[in-house]
Parts: sequence; structure tokens; C-alpha cells
Amino acid sequence: MIRQYIQTIKAIFSHPQNVVDSFIHTENSGYQHPFLFCLIGVLVILIINLFLVDFSFDPVTPQVDGGHEQIQELAVWMDIAAVRASTQFLPLSMFLLLIPLLSLPGLFFFRDQMDSFYSNLILNSYTVGASLVAFLILIPAWALLEIPLTDSFMNTTLPAIVTGVIGLWIYKNYFRATKFSVWVRIFSSWITGYMMFIFVKGFAAGIIGYMLFAIARIYELSGG
Repeated sequence: MIRQYIQTIKAIFSHPQNVVDSFIHTENSGYQHPFLFCLIGVLVILIINLFLVDFSFDPVTPQVDGGHEQIQELAVWMDIAAVRASTQFLPLSMFLLLIPLLSLPGLFFFRDQMDSFYSNLILNSYTVGASLVAFLILIPAWALLEIPLTDSFMNTTLPAIVTGVIGLWIYKNYFRATKFSVWVRIFSSWITGYMMFIFVKGFAAGIIGYMLFAIARIYELSGG
């Protein structure tokens, strides 16, 4: 499994068409299954995050008039969920959300190159899996930079830049971008998909934060 993973990640950076097209058009691809390839990267990064980076932070506590402590507590839980989804659990967020959300604009921008949503899904599964290499930069940055994780640079801008560079590199090689029009489609598709990812991730984090708040309240009311 490890040997196949290494073989796949080398090929996806140099000749992504060989990897993606062989999986789509042949029954026995010599490369690792795209979802397994991506999942392995997610699990490895999550384990590294667990041991190397302290993701604790002081959440933003809004000032609410009238002593509405519950509203303050809800806002704190939502802030915690949003920051953790964009840092510690960003690989999982990318696996669950970024792959399909990159594939949706691909249906429009790559309609002449990709014949279905499934083809876009395979391409972006390999792309997101390879983009996890960017965490070799993100993890030291999160651990060493004296910038709070609540800062948008740390939880939004920096991840978007480093993962975007790798993702665009794979897109460039896959679509063999030599014309300006191809580059426009590549940038348009990636930016559209990533912007949708940021929006949906924030919405999902808000729901998770509310659920955590509700669980904490139930625990308190039960005398815990």
C-alpha cells in the first residue's frame, strides 16, 4: 500500500493524465484508488497535527448586553468549530467538501475536456490528495509563527495559497496548459470551487459549533 501510494503521488505531480485517465478508462489501474490515496494523506496529516501542533487558542468572546451568557457561549463554540475546521481538521474538511465542490465548476469550465461529474471527481480526489503535501509547510507555520490561529491569515489565506499552488500545478499538467484560454479556465474553476469550499465549510462549522453547544448545555443541565 505504501509503495503504491508513493508511486501514485510521484506520478500525479509529473504525469497526472496517466494516473487519472488510467483509473477512469481502465479496469485495473496500476495506481492507488483516488479515495484511498486521499484518505491516507488525510489520516497521516491528522496524526502529525495531533502530536506536533498545539491547536488550542483563546476563542473570540463577543460582548453581549443584558447578560445573555448562552449567546456568548454559543458564539465561542462556533468560533472553536470554525477555526479547528480550518486548521487541525482542514485535511478532513478538504476530503469531505473540497473534492465535490471543485468538481462542480469543473462541469462548466472543463466541459470539453472532462465528460462527466465522475471524471471531475476522480481528478479532484487525486488533486486534493496530492495537495495535502502542502501541510509540510502549513504545520511548521501553525506551530512556529506567533500569529493566533483565529487570524484569517493563518486559517484561511495561508492554507488557500499553499494548497492552491499544488492544485494549480496538477491542473496545469493534466490539461497541458499552453494557451491563455486554458489558464483562464483553470484559475476560474479552482477559485470558484475553493470559494464555495470556504463558504460551505464555514456553514458546516457553524452547525457543528451549535451541536457542541447543545451537547454542553444538556450535560450541564443533567448535573454533569
